[in-house]
Amino acid sequence: MPLAEKQIKVIFVEDYKELFNEQWRFIVFDGGRVSGKSQNTGKALIIRGRQKKLRILCTREIQNTIKDSVHKLLKDIIDEHGFIDYEVTNDAIRNKVTGTEFIFRGLRYNTNEIKSLEGVDICWVEEAQAVSEASWQILVPTIRKPGSQIIATFNRFNELDPVYVRFVMNKPPNTYYRRVNYDALERAGLLPDVSRQEIEYDKANNPSLYAHKWLGEPLSQTDLAILDRDRVLAAMGREVEADGKKIVGVDVARMGNDRTVLWMRKGFKTLRYIVLQHKRTTEVCDALEQFIAFDKTCELRVDDTGVGGGVTDEMIKREYEVVAINFGGEPGDKTKYPNWISEAWFNMVEIIDEIQLPFDSDLLMELTSRAWRQDNKGKRAVESKADYKKRGYRSPDLADACIICYAELTPAPAGIVNMSFV
Repeated sequence: MPLAEKQIKVIFVEDYKELFNEQWRFIVFDGGRVSGKSQNTGKALIIRGRQKKLRILCTREIQNTIKDSVHKLLKDIIDEHGFIDYEVTNDAIRNKVTGTEFIFRGLRYNTNEIKSLEGVDICWVEEAQAVSEASWQILVPTIRKPGSQIIATFNRFNELDPVYVRFVMNKPPNTYYRRVNYDALERAGLLPDVSRQEIEYDKANNPSLYAHKWLGEPLSQTDLAILDRDRVLAAMGREVEADGKKIVGVDVARMGNDRTVLWMRKGFKTLRYIVLQHKRTTEVCDALEQFIAFDKTCELRVDDTGVGGGVTDEMIKREYEVVAINFGGEPGDKTKYPNWISEAWFNMVEIIDEIQLPFDSDLLMELTSRAWRQDNKGKRAVESKADYKKRGYRSPDLADACIICYAELTPAPAGIVNMSFV
C-alpha cells in the first residue's frame, strides 16, 4: 500500500498539543514521572518529520554513547506504529520520503561540534534539569534558523535548576510552558495500573518522595519556608467534614498575568475554587455571584488593596456580607507580626494539620515556597509579593486566596472592616 494511503492511529495526550504549534520559539514541559513527556514529544517529532523535511537535534547534557540518548525511544515509536518511511541506523534516524534527519549529540563534551551545527529546525533537550547554564548559553544561539524551535522536557531536581530559571522564572518571549503530571495520563485512561499502585503507595508512605517523583516538585525546600511541604501534602490527602458557615476568599488580580482567585470553604474543608484572568471589576463580581450561587449567607473576604477595592464596593452595593482585607493592615497580635498578611500565613501553619485542601501542584508550590524573615523589631514577616516574584516565581494568587479564606478573624484585627446587610 502506498505510504500516503496507509492509515496509522497515533494516540496523543491533549496536554501536549502545543508540540505541533510551529509558532513557539521555546516549548517547555516539566512534571513528575509517568506524565508522558518523552513519549508524546517523541511521537510529535516523528509525525512532524513525516510532514516535511526537518533537521532535528536530540540532545542532553551528557551523552557518552547512543544508548544515553532518545534514539531507542524514537525507534520504538517507529516500530510500534509501523512507520516504514523511516530508516533507523545505529546512530541516526532518517525519513526516506521527506528527508527528515534526527541527530543525537551530548552537550558538555561536544561544544565545538554543537557550535558548528547549522540548519537545525527543532532541538529537543531531554532530561533538561541536568543541563548547565553554560551549555544553554552555547545551545540557544546555535539554534538560530528562522522558525527554529527548542523543546525542553524535564523533572525538576533543585529549586533553581538552570532550565527552570531560564524558561520558567525568567520566561522569554514566545515561550510555551506547562507542567504535566500523571493525572494527565489518568484523565486519558492511559495510566498503567502498576504505576497507579506505586503512586498511591508513595503518597501514603513518603509524601516528600511522592511530591518529587510524581508531582515534579524539586527535592529541596528553603529553610525559611513558612509551610512544610509534607504537612501541606497531608492536608491535600485529608478528608474532613464540611461544617459551619461558607467563607469565600477573593484575591483580586492587579495587573498583567496575575490571576483573580475565588476560594470557598465550609469549616476546615475547601469546597471549590476558580481562577479568573483579565476580568474587569464588574465581571469579577458577576463571576463571584455565580460562584456562590447568589447565596447571601456567605461571608466574602475580599483583598481590598488596589483594584480589589472596586470589588468590595460593588459587592456591598449588591448587598452581600463583605470583609475588606488589607494585607498591610494591623495584625491581631502586634507583638509577633508587623502586618495582617504575616499573621494570616502563620495562622495557616497552626491549622494546616486540621484542614482539607484540594490537590493542586501550583497551590503546593505557592504555599511551600513563600519565605519569612524576622524584621528589626523581632517580628515574623512574610516575604513580600514583590520579593517573591524577584526570586522568579509568579504571583502567588492561589495561595493568597486560600490564606485569606482560612484566616482567623475573631477578634477582627484593626484594618479589617466587617460589613453586613439585612
